[in-house]
Amino acid sequence: MKYFVTALSVVIISVFAIVANSFMEDSSVENISIAKTQATQERNRAAQEQPAPKRDSFTAGKAFGKEKGGLDDREAMIGRGKNYLLTQVDNRLKQLGPFKARIENATALSDPERKSLVSELNAEIGAFEGFKPEINKSATKQDIKNVADKIKAEWIKSRDSVKRAEGQILAAKETRLIAEAETASQRIQKRVALLKAFGKNAKAHEELLSSYGQKIASARRDVESAKEKFEAIASAPTEAEKEKLIKGRELLLMSARDSIKDAYKLLAEGVRQEFSQRYK
Repeated sequence: MKYFVTALSVVIISVFAIVANSFMEDSSVENISIAKTQATQERNRAAQEQPAPKRDSFTAGKAFGKEKGGLDDREAMIGRGKNYLLTQVDNRLKQLGPFKARIENATALSDPERKSLVSELNAEIGAFEGFKPEINKSATKQDIKNVADKIKAEWIKSRDSVKRAEGQILAAKETRLIAEAETASQRIQKRVALLKAFGKNAKAHEELLSSYGQKIASARRDVESAKEKFEAIASAPTEAEKEKLIKGRELLLMSARDSIKDAYKLLAEGVRQEFSQRYK
């Protein structure tokens, strides 16, 4: 029994260290997350993204100011519009660059997953870089509006790409945590078998492992459902449906993480009970 308790304690300390590290990584993820970085911008831009006549997502009209009709005024207006769009493009590039670096260093992703996401982000970065010469060549108010519409479409596209990548990283992390939790379960099951082999009462440990296994199984189901929603996002017919799938996936991943936490809490409680019985 002494060896079992010692081994179980080592397993619990190890798995808690793994989970704590993963949660700290996720906290960092949220701080770096483009979605969080541009949250305020997205809210301010939300109304502008609705179809409306003679408007674009970057409010080129506001950037132009009031047109007075004079040549100098028109040139200044065009200059303001160009500078405004260049600023928006640079801001997006500053967001995509760090996000790409994060994807390249995401250990939870497999090599094919990582390469696919990096390739997609490289295409987005290239598209935004390509807008710069087009903005600089713009000579009329209509030219500015035309390129603003293109930037708007690419911005929405890249935003969706980032959301999909975020979901893929989270799902990969949960899958890894489940695998680690299952490994811990297997090790403890071997110890339970040893207790039985020496004629020790293992009923409490079997009940503990049964509850633990149910939590892990629940987490696995949630992650699989989240993956299905992730795969359905690309083919969703409307933005509203995409948003619904994204939110549903996030809830499932949160549920999976809660189940994993609960499973480790059960193991920790088992260790505490073992020590309390030993020193009675």
